Amino acid sequence: MRTKATIEGSSHDAFLWGAATSHHQVEDDEPSDWADWTRDPSHTIDGSRAGRACEWWSGRAEEDLTLAARLGHTAHRLGLSWARLEPEPGRFDEVAFDRYARLLDHAHGEGLTIMATLFHFTLPRWLAKEGACLSPRFPERFARFCDRVARRLGDRIDLVATINEPSVLAFMAYAGKRWPPGLGRIDAFFRALAAILRAHAAGYAALLDARPASKVGLVLNAPRFDPASGSRRDLLAARLQDRFFNAIVLDALTEKRGRVAELAGPLRVSALPKIPGLRGSFHWLGLNYYGRYRVRFDPRAAGTLFGAHVQEHNVRLEHVDWGEIHPDGLRDQLLRFAQASPGTPLYVTENGVMDPTDARRVRYLEQHVAAVEEAMAGGAPVRGYFHWSLLDNFEWAEGWRAPFGLVAVDRETGVRTPRPSAERYRALIEAKEGHT
Repeated sequence: MRTKATIEGSSHDAFLWGAATSHHQVEDDEPSDWADWTRDPSHTIDGSRAGRACEWWSGRAEEDLTLAARLGHTAHRLGLSWARLEPEPGRFDEVAFDRYARLLDHAHGEGLTIMATLFHFTLPRWLAKEGACLSPRFPERFARFCDRVARRLGDRIDLVATINEPSVLAFMAYAGKRWPPGLGRIDAFFRALAAILRAHAAGYAALLDARPASKVGLVLNAPRFDPASGSRRDLLAARLQDRFFNAIVLDALTEKRGRVAELAGPLRVSALPKIPGLRGSFHWLGLNYYGRYRVRFDPRAAGTLFGAHVQEHNVRLEHVDWGEIHPDGLRDQLLRFAQASPGTPLYVTENGVMDPTDARRVRYLEQHVAAVEEAMAGGAPVRGYFHWSLLDNFEWAEGWRAPFGLVAVDRETGVRTPRPSAERYRALIEAKEGHT
């Protein structure tokens, strides 16, 4: 029987408490663009690849999900590998579908509600060769995949997320050069973002056609951008970064025209075309939040809309910047989402901190769970919180040098060791559920 959880001060039952993973970051190697991209050691900070990762595909997923349940979790967010399930265009691997079916059944047997993400940054190798997200057939290819997942696994998935962080993917892989295909062109950002949103709309329709009971959402990354000072130039730079990274997608999903048309100081931003079927194409929204950026105007920073980030207090790994720990930003972004789409259930789908010593993670958890409660007290209909991540895992271009896990993983032996933060999270969950 599944656990019913409530957050303190809320009248809603079934509040979900859990952690998140994504397939490429924890499963053994897959036939994807990321697997190919990281064959070049210069594409990650430490020259590493996902490789065996946390060995979820070869059998360790079940023990980790059991561990999550023993740590008090009532839900888990995971990814399904498109590359693994459709290794060739139009050919679906039924053995792979069966593996996921067993994994999902095990999770439910442990009392975990499942949120599954269908496109978490990695693409099948064959689609990458077609042009990745800029392939003219990308939206229809994704819709076909969504249809098959709904028919084969839909009854085992409680909440389905089409795509993880459209703006991040478009920025890192198309405007930037650190993720595949690494085009490094600002025009490619807008083309890719529009294509990703078309794919979401097509996937949403396909999921509901195949299984009308599906509860479909989209996961957005929503850092907070604040001006570094009271100057008008810093204010404009922060507002532009927020518009292009946050508002451009949120507005496209919720505005009547299905596109963004926002004033940012003296500049009018209207960068996305109207996308049929996009407006209102969600039953819920996921919010990934790590921190805030304080933005200073910099005429040399054209690639980031003339805004540089003040970095003294930010969580950083070499040139990678996750922002400043700022719990109030999570509260404010949840309230912003609630205002943009009144009544839509919200989930914190990722929230965590890179912390190899676990020195900051306990306090980070406490403060951000409190921020969720503040948002709910302000009227935000938050229905769950997923910490990033359950395990130390492969962190994309950061390789294995960015531990976010509640559970440490020894790369040599594979031994799992829950950190003190995992126990503190268990205590928080029990307190919010009213357990002794």
